[in-house]
Amino acid sequence: MLLGGKQSEIKQVAVITRSQQFSKLLTSILADWKFFAVEDLSTATVAFVERGVELPDHDVQVVWLTSMPLEKGDFLTTPISLSELYLLLQAHFFPTPRRNIRVAMDMPVELKIESEWLQGQLVSLSDRGGRLTCAREIPRGAELTLELKLEGETLRIPSEVLYCIPAGDSSSRLQPQIGVLFKPTKIEMFERLKRFIEKNCIECACAREGISLNDTCLSWLAMPVVNGTP
Repeated sequence: MLLGGKQSEIKQVAVITRSQQFSKLLTSILADWKFFAVEDLSTATVAFVERGVELPDHDVQVVWLTSMPLEKGDFLTTPISLSELYLLLQAHFFPTPRRNIRVAMDMPVELKIESEWLQGQLVSLSDRGGRLTCAREIPRGAELTLELKLEGETLRIPSEVLYCIPAGDSSSRLQPQIGVLFKPTKIEMFERLKRFIEKNCIECACAREGISLNDTCLSWLAMPVVNGTP
């Protein structure tokens, strides 16, 4: 969704904290998920507000950012889990909310179908599945093994093809696009992928905004540990 879309389709939020640096970071993360921060509180559907900050009269739904749980009202405790933040946003904006963060990727992968290995490119990733491009079509229901490198470690994930979109004429559709559902033998793989995705969201936002990974504003967020590295 681009900012030039219909006003009713633009998912608007407000971010109000005493930390200008953290507000900038959170705004960037939200924009990556297609939720756009506005300064006018009256135009926001949801406002993320640091507990203790006084607000003018408003009708917006407030989510308090607080170090301690509250007895009533929506809140997120700090350090904030990005997965909890994502679930809350989905619940406020969509009748059928998604449960898993999805991030755009541009990562070479290999696919093993029976005894054949194919080259592919991962273009989207969640902890439950992904979307990739490949030189050939793979039918729905096919079983494959997806091999990819995360944080310097090679992972092999058993997967099932959910859909295959044939190649088209546009530059973004030169190869078939394949959606896969991850079916790992160990459930810990889901948590591992979730941590990687959360960390990727934070690191990409920091890079866009010129924020050091050692900046104190990151203490507002639960920084996932991947392969022993926060």
